[in-house]
Amino acid sequence: MDKIKFYSLWACAILLGGCQKPNYLERNVKNQLMDFYATIDGKGQDRLFLSTISNDTVYLHVDYYYPIDSDNEVDLSRLMLRASVPADAQVTPGLNGFTDLTAPKKITVTAGNGDAKDYVVIAEKKGNTDISGVKITFKDSEQKVNEVEGILNGNTVTFYVVPGMDLSQASLSYVINKHSSGSIASGGQVNLANGAEVPLTISGAGNIKRQLKLVVKEPVKLEKGVGISRRLFLKKAADLGFTANSETSCFVSGDYLVIVSRTSPSVFKVYNRFTGAYSHNLTNPFPAGRLIFQGVSDEKGRFMLGTYTPNGQSFVLYKYKDVFDTSPVKLLDLPYSKPTAVAAGDGNIGRKLNWVGDMDGNGQLLASVATSRYLLRWTVENGQIKSTAADVLEYKDGAASLGFLPEYLPLGVGANAELIASTNAELAYVSGSTWGRLAAFPAITGTAMNGGIAFQRFNNADILAQVKLFGSNEIGQMYVYDISDRARIGTTLSSPTYNQLRVYESELFTGGINGNATSDICMGTSENGQRLQVYMLTTFGYLVAQEFTIYADSN
Repeated sequence: MDKIKFYSLWACAILLGGCQKPNYLERNVKNQLMDFYATIDGKGQDRLFLSTISNDTVYLHVDYYYPIDSDNEVDLSRLMLRASVPADAQVTPGLNGFTDLTAPKKITVTAGNGDAKDYVVIAEKKGNTDISGVKITFKDSEQKVNEVEGILNGNTVTFYVVPGMDLSQASLSYVINKHSSGSIASGGQVNLANGAEVPLTISGAGNIKRQLKLVVKEPVKLEKGVGISRRLFLKKAADLGFTANSETSCFVSGDYLVIVSRTSPSVFKVYNRFTGAYSHNLTNPFPAGRLIFQGVSDEKGRFMLGTYTPNGQSFVLYKYKDVFDTSPVKLLDLPYSKPTAVAAGDGNIGRKLNWVGDMDGNGQLLASVATSRYLLRWTVENGQIKSTAADVLEYKDGAASLGFLPEYLPLGVGANAELIASTNAELAYVSGSTWGRLAAFPAITGTAMNGGIAFQRFNNADILAQVKLFGSNEIGQMYVYDISDRARIGTTLSSPTYNQLRVYESELFTGGINGNATSDICMGTSENGQRLQVYMLTTFGYLVAQEFTIYADSN
C-alpha cells in the first residue's frame, strides 16, 4: 500500500472514532445450482416447468401444452429460465429474456472466488399422461350397481373388490387430458374376472406412452390405522392462481377445501377437495384493511376465520355454517393486548389458530402468540365464547422465542388435554396439565422449520399430519404419523419401530422463495369413513392431496 492511501485510511479511522480492524469480505466458494425452472411469456415468475438436476445435467420437464387442456403448444425456443444460485455467484450466459432450448444449452455457475461449474440444460418436452378417477362399475348378484374406485400405485391400478362379484363385463371410466387417449376408451367394457390383469395404455402428445396394468384384489381391512395410499391430485401455484407468498392456510368443510390468501383484502378460495376444481370465493365480512392468515374447521363442516392482530388492535373472529354461508356470525371483536410476559416483538396473534370440538357445541380455540412461547385459549360452550378473557398458557419447555409461527394442537376437548406443538426447533408432545414437553418427535436432518400440523381420528387410530420445510423454507415435505401409541413418539430414526410411528412421507416439493416460512396442512374423511384425505399447502407453490384407505395390500 502506498503512503498516500495509507494515511488516507488512517485519517478516516481517526475521524470515525478510533482504530478498527478492516472487515474483509470472504468470497463464496459454492458454485452449484440450487434451483432451476422455466416459465413462458406472460407468466412472470410462475414455476410452470420444473427440473431434475443430476450431477452436471439439468433435465427440464416441459409440458407439451400449457395449460394442459389448452391448444397452446409450448415453444421450446421461447422459454424463460430462472435459477437460484448461492450468494455471490453468477450464471453465464445471463438468463434474461428468451432462451432457445430446442437443443441442449451450456450454462456456467461461477462462485464468488472464481471457481466455475458447467451444466448442460436439456429440455424434455412431453405430453401429459396423468390419469385420475379410475373406476369400475358392475352389478352384484342382486343386480345392484357397484362402483369401485381404483388405487393407482406407480403404474398399477388396483381395484379392491369383495369375493363373489362378476367382473367379466365391468365398465371402466377414468379422466385424462384432451390431448391423450386410452387403449380402452373411458366408458368401455373390461373383463377383470378370474384374476385377469388387463393392460391400459395412455398415449399423450409427442408420442409418449404410459403402460398401466388393471388388477383386482380382495381387500384386507385393517382393524386400525392407515393402509394403501394414493396421490389424489397435485396442483401447482399457477394452476390455482396463487399470489406470491400470500396463501397461508387451508381447512376442510364438507366436500370442499378452503385456501386462505392474506392479500388485502383477504380472499378465501373454495375448491372441490376431491378434484381440486375451483368453486367460488367465500363472503368476507371483515373490516377493510384487516388481513386473515388462518381458518379452522370442525368435523361437521363449520369453520372460523380470525384476523391477524398486532398488539393494540382488535381480534375479530367470525363463524360460518358452511362454505355457502353469506351471513357468518361475529363471535369476537376484542381489543388485544399481548401478555405481559412477552417482552420482545409485538406478540401478534392470528397467524396460527387451532380448534378442537364442536363449533355449535363445546370446544376450544387456541391462538399462538408470536415471538414467544405463550398462547391464548378461548372456551366455547353451546356455540358461544364462554368469556372474552382468554386463558394465557405457556409452553414451559419451549424456547423464549419460537418465531412467528408456533402452533399448538389439542388432542382432545378437555381443558387438560394433551397437545402437539410445532415450532421452529421441534415437533413435540406436550402435557395439557403441566405444559411441559412429554416427548419430542425424531428430528429430521436438514429441517429448517416444522410447519403446519393437523390431527384426525381415523379407523380407530390417532393420525397426525405435518409439513416439514427444508433449505430456506422453499422445500416442503408431507409427514404422516400414527400417534395412537404415545410411547412411540420419543423413538429414534434408527429404531425398528420408527415406521410404526411415521407411516408416510412424501417426496420433496421444491418451490420458490418462501420468505414468510408459511405452510399448512389439513385433513378430511370420506362419508363412509374408509378414506382419509390429507392436504398440504406450501405457500411457495403447491397444493398436494394424498388419500389413505383402511385397506392393506392383500399381498
